[in-house]
Amino acid sequence: MSAKNVQPIIFLSHGAGPSFYIDAKQAPNLKGLDKDSKAAAVLKSFVSDHQIKSPKALVVLSAHWQEKTCSVNINEQHSLLYDYGGFPQETYQLQWPVVGDLGVARRVKELLEAGGFACKEENKRGLDHGVFVPLKLVFPEANVPVIQVSLLKSLDMAEHLKIGEALSDLSKENILVIGSGFATHGGLSTGGLVWAKPFKEWIHDVVSNSKHSAAERKQKFLDYKKVETFSKAHPAIEHFLPIAICCAASGYQAAEILFSEFSIGCLLNDHYRFPAK
Repeated sequence: MSAKNVQPIIFLSHGAGPSFYIDAKQAPNLKGLDKDSKAAAVLKSFVSDHQIKSPKALVVLSAHWQEKTCSVNINEQHSLLYDYGGFPQETYQLQWPVVGDLGVARRVKELLEAGGFACKEENKRGLDHGVFVPLKLVFPEANVPVIQVSLLKSLDMAEHLKIGEALSDLSKENILVIGSGFATHGGLSTGGLVWAKPFKEWIHDVVSNSKHSAAERKQKFLDYKKVETFSKAHPAIEHFLPIAICCAASGYQAAEILFSEFSIGCLLNDHYRFPAK
């Protein structure tokens, strides 16, 4: 295996709807996640700042696609799914003309099936905003094929860790696996909530503390319900599961925290880089 063919596994926080394309003067409530924010600038320079080598493809798992059966988008030319509401009209005209890669999509399906999952092929659904909103900034030339993989409607932690484990070989095949969600998804527009700092300390310890063994790190994800602040940070778990998937895909290794900032109250805008297994 050549080092040049190995990619990290990346978790990205994906903004508030299409906020990265909106002027804060138009929407003051989005300040900090707007088009001129540091959060947007970090994504624009992500590839160069973190020396991301040109990948063969992106395999993306977004909080915003959940199916009863694990599904893989096999479209060879993607449309975009503007799955948000109440934003300026121009945000429903955003374009990111990426293609798919049927060979990579079938490889993803093969790995998921080998991991014990029933797996469906999807050819009608567009890429949701958890995919195109952040990645249009990261890969603006739309020159890397994209394959989206669904979460499961069960939102079961153990099952999603197995998804990550099943996809671990992709990083050694020059494929960049990306989880798209948010480190917290509660407390919007409400600053100073007492749970925010303790939760940040907990999740940073889970993902980045090198003293944890792989088994210990996995168990911390499985025990998430025991964390007192978790239900405040995540009233629903779908924005957290992509973090768990990314960690599992790395073999539960410690991540590097690339960016961490509270935005719009207690929305924890974090990006993590996990090494390949």
